[in-house]
Amino acid sequence: MTALHDFEIVGFDLDGTIVDSSFELAASLNHALEKSGRPPIAAEDVKQLVGMGARHMLEMALAKTGPVDRDEVRALMPILIAHYEAHIGTNCPIFPGFIEAIEALSQHDVALAVVTNKFEGLAVKLLDQLGLRNRFVTIIGGDTMGPGRGKPEPDGLQEMVRRCGGGRAAFVGDSIHDVHAAQAAGLPSIAVRFGFLHQPVESLGASAIIDHFDDLIPALAQIR
Repeated sequence: MTALHDFEIVGFDLDGTIVDSSFELAASLNHALEKSGRPPIAAEDVKQLVGMGARHMLEMALAKTGPVDRDEVRALMPILIAHYEAHIGTNCPIFPGFIEAIEALSQHDVALAVVTNKFEGLAVKLLDQLGLRNRFVTIIGGDTMGPGRGKPEPDGLQEMVRRCGGGRAAFVGDSIHDVHAAQAAGLPSIAVRFGFLHQPVESLGASAIIDHFDDLIPALAQIR
């Protein structure tokens, strides 16, 4: 553990951090938009809408193609979720180096966790489909802590530390919401340059930045 400066817990965001879910999300989002007579959105553009949960993603997509109506959002949400759940994990590549990084962390007896703004049930199903579910002590979704308590609120990260038995923790993510949640929870954060970035990664205010998961353990070792 010395090489990691006694980190006992490392948590990860999911979409844009562990996996590139943009293809699946785009397919499900466009399925819902088609039902409403709206034009489709490219997978690359969907990356800019991810981070605050499915409802926010849908609302932002609708705003790109016309006015947003609450009744329309309510009608399309179950369509989007049903399509996504039916196809989850079928086109969702894991970012290079992640498996090797968590295997190395496990060799250091580091507890691993996921804290995402995706619904907990969908996060669990995705990780199960990818054969990753059992790698994590806990999986906390955007709805786990109650309405409005997803990232950037610190609740999920604080619960992560509690469920993992306490100790020094760090959080890895790709968005300002990940960094702000970590800061609010009193944890150092590592931002990934390859994620679904809404702004330059250098502007996020993370404790460290990595270009590849090969850099994760060296980055943890350098955090004071």
